[in-house]
Amino acid sequence: MMALLRSRKIQVGLAIAGVLALLATMGVTLLYRPWASDSAVPPPPSAPSMEVLGAAPEGVAYTDLGEQCTQFECYRAVAITTDGLSAEEAIEAVYTHLLDQGWGRLLPEGETDPEEVPYAESALSDGSVMVQGSLEPYIEGTTAGLLLAYLVPPSSPTS
Repeated sequence: MMALLRSRKIQVGLAIAGVLALLATMGVTLLYRPWASDSAVPPPPSAPSMEVLGAAPEGVAYTDLGEQCTQFECYRAVAITTDGLSAEEAIEAVYTHLLDQGWGRLLPEGETDPEEVPYAESALSDGSVMVQGSLEPYIEGTTAGLLLAYLVPPSSPTS
């Protein structure tokens, strides 16, 4: 038996079998273990809080519908409730209120004249947060909706 173990062919065969067993074990371990945090995509930052809106304009109430996240960003849905205003009028009231507090208006691509763009088709920004109005209410019994998200500057082209 010892003579058989001293044979070069047997020693090479055992070494190859050991290497193959080690590689198989590493492959299974890598396949089934969770990815290391170094290679994982970091979670997106939390959505802006309701406080960025400040107090609602007179005759308008905000309802926080909570934060919702995708893999890349988080946003906050806000319901707008008013008495006697249409969805367009509610968005206009909120936008006008925020513009009076120093927010800036973001027009759709290709548009240059704010007078020709309805408020509901534009967004507002305070430089770091964006507010987008929706004429469709998010929940029954409300008038319109808002989405709050962080304004992400476009990535610069690489040379």
